[in-house]
Amino acid sequence: MPTLEEVKDYLGIDYDDEKSERNIKCYIKVAKKYLDSAIDNFDDLRRDERVKQLALFIIEDLYDRKATSVKESSSLMKLKNSL
Repeated sequence: MPTLEEVKDYLGIDYDDEKSERNIKCYIKVAKKYLDSAIDNFDDLRRDERVKQLALFIIEDLYDRKATSVKESSSLMKLKNSL
């Protein structure tokens, strides 16, 4: 899973803000829980760069929508299924 700093870099956030960081930490947890339940062998793939990229896509969507639930798009489904 990506770290807080990796997510901030990915989202282009170059400042420190407690509220944003709390939200991002929440989004990281949501992405992890989603991937853990959506991918059968998630524990085996945890260090796979594709998992990190998929988590970043999910986190970006959650951040943009200010949401706490994953909205499955066709692109997300294809990436998830490829794992």
